[in-house]
Amino acid sequence: YNSLQMSLEKRLSGGLTGLVSYTLGEANTDAPDHLSTSGGGAGIDTGRFREVQDSYNLATEWGPAEFDVRHRLVASYVWELPFGHGRRFGSKWGDTTNFLLGGWQLTGIHVMQTGLALTATLGGSSVLNLGGERRARPNLVGDPELPESERTIQRWFNTDAFAAFSPAPQAFGTAGIGIMRGPGYANFDFTLAKAFRLDDRRRFQFRTEVFNAFNRANFGPPNIQRESAGFGQILTAGNARIVQFGLKLYF
Repeated sequence: YNSLQMSLEKRLSGGLTGLVSYTLGEANTDAPDHLSTSGGGAGIDTGRFREVQDSYNLATEWGPAEFDVRHRLVASYVWELPFGHGRRFGSKWGDTTNFLLGGWQLTGIHVMQTGLALTATLGGSSVLNLGGERRARPNLVGDPELPESERTIQRWFNTDAFAAFSPAPQAFGTAGIGIMRGPGYANFDFTLAKAFRLDDRRRFQFRTEVFNAFNRANFGPPNIQRESAGFGQILTAGNARIVQFGLKLYF
């Protein structure tokens, strides 16, 4: 694993604190990690399985790890809005105006990252039974990546770049590990809260929380099995926008 990691932090001043972090990373391996996504394992199936295709030729297993994310940007902050008693604006306002406009707080957590590496697999009558969780890969006959402008949920990568074994059956294909990338991920969560002070020790806080605020469709990985009907298609997506309200009592 090699990476460049950068962060910018603003400590609390003027009612604002924040942290922005960026990672440019690359994780490569010739074996699946212990959190394999196959079978009963955790995570998302990206085509790597607990057992390698050919244990006598590990060089063909070298490629991006299942958790490899090339670019990742995370930003988080808390901003106490400058209105009300003791703030930049509002010190000369009346009590009613200060009560309505004061005590507001805006927080956010925003994440953007590139997609996971994908590995095409092969099954059916054209493949010898390799045993265990070993999966054959198809033969590579072209460039599997499509230009970004041509990617759709019906055809995320170039499905014509993979061929079944001929003549069949065969054991090992020539397609490599992690030679495609799945959809990226972007999510913006916000919380807008207002505090209502009862006395020196007690206060209420009313919160409005918005998850995936811009209602972005974060798609799951496409179908990576060469001989299935939906090869190259995306069939899953993450949650749509969620809005929830809460009331807290601090004492």
